[in-house]
Amino acid sequence: MEQLPLTELTLPDASRVWVYTCNRTLSASERQEVEEALGAFIKGWAAHGKPLHAQATVVLDQFVVLAVDESMQAATGCSIDASVAALKGLGNASPSLADLDLFDRSWVVHRNGGAGTKWSRMRLHEFWAQIKCGNVDPASAQVVDTTVTQLGDLRREGVKRVADSWHAQMW
Repeated sequence: MEQLPLTELTLPDASRVWVYTCNRTLSASERQEVEEALGAFIKGWAAHGKPLHAQATVVLDQFVVLAVDESMQAATGCSIDASVAALKGLGNASPSLADLDLFDRSWVVHRNGGAGTKWSRMRLHEFWAQIKCGNVDPASAQVVDTTVTQLGDLRREGVKRVADSWHAQMW
């Protein structure tokens, strides 16, 4: 199974990770704007006054990944709230990002083929309908698993067959 391109994230595998699906594909310039805004946020991101060792990146122009090495300092409720505020504020980084939504969990990014096949996106209910009518084969189609909580899992299992994902339990 092909792995996600996560070379920008050099934190340990045990690092805590959050994966946010964009409501649309980002352009190259929008990706850069998002990564710059998140980089500026991370420089000052702290928990109880202690800096967090964190990194962020945009993956496949469709996901924002935020990771924290909690072996140095754990993320706390307030620091997580701050990250959510920063992510919601990305729409202010550029006029072209004004419609960016990272909190709509109804998007599924998938592909009907192996490495080199283009990633597609659709709403969860549409994805299930495509599986039920046979247009998406759970045995061969792949999805990006946005439910992982550790960076190592995202590296190893971020892409999985639909049949091996939580989606298979939904019908």
